[in-house]
Formats: sequence, C-alpha cells, structure tokens
Amino acid sequence: MSLRLRPGSARRARMTALFAVLLLTPCTVSCGGRSTPEALPGCVVLDNLTEQFTATVQSQLASAPSGGIGDSSVSVGRLYSTATSAKVYGENYVRMRLSDGHLLGYANDLIEFGDGTVQAQGFYDLTNADAGQQEFIPTIGTTGVFRNKLGRFTFRTEQAGKQFSASIEMCPAGILK
Repeated sequence: MSLRLRPGSARRARMTALFAVLLLTPCTVSCGGRSTPEALPGCVVLDNLTEQFTATVQSQLASAPSGGIGDSSVSVGRLYSTATSAKVYGENYVRMRLSDGHLLGYANDLIEFGDGTVQAQGFYDLTNADAGQQEFIPTIGTTGVFRNKLGRFTFRTEQAGKQFSASIEMCPAGILK
C-alpha cells in the first residue's frame, strides 16, 4: 500500500506538527510537577485554609444519594485562615462517569480576597474528592496581588458538602511547576 501526498501536504503536516509543539511547550513548562512557590519571586501561597459553605442550592437529576451525572449546585461560602479571609461564589457540576466508574466533577469558583480575586475553574475526580482525597483545579488571578498569576486551588473534603481544607498557590506564568 502506498501513501500519496498532495503537493504541499507534507509541508502542511510539518507546519501542523511545529504548531502543536509550540502550543504545548508552554503548558509542559508551566504545568508540570510541583516546585516550591514560596521560594520563587512573585508567587503567592496561602496554606492552611478552610472553606465553609454558608448557603447551597442543589439540583439533583440523578436518584443516587451521592449524586450523579447532571447534578449541579451553586454555593456561597468563605475561605479563611488566621491570616486571611475571602468570599467564595461557586458552581459545581457532575459531568460524566469515567472509565474506572468515578464521577468527573467540574467546578467554577470566584474567590474574592480583600487584596485581589482568583478564578478557580476545572475538572476534578469527584469520587476521590468525596472520599477525602486531595484534588486540585487550575486558577488564574484576575485582580490585585493575584493579577496575571496562574496556579492551583488544592482541596480536601473534611465534611461532605460543607467544609474543606484548602491551599492556593499562584505564580507568574511559567514559574509554577
């Protein structure tokens, strides 16, 4: 079997491959393994945080008591430690069931501190989170000390649907590993 390329298609294939490498390289550099952000210039690290919901409205489409595909909720809460405090406005969705049977959750949280705002948004393993395992979602700083910083909001369920332990790590683009 022979493969015939149209004139110029080999060049297009090379250009497409080059574009993919250029597109993925920044994420490979800035989204890899962990580093120590507190030792890096321009980073903001908030540890030992507690997130507590003050109000929640749920929409349950599935009959399973622990939730199911299509379920959603909105919540208002606070994120605090002895050093800081923030208001949290959140949306959560149960998006799909993974091949291992776990549920995939999607969170969209706006976190408003007195000195800046963070948007935390992304997918996470809802089954692991409900079991108390640590999960994280990506963050981007939109105002104040967080502006133009990228990072992660890491959380662990302490009381299902009510309280979580958390941390936020944010650094200028390309620094956080």
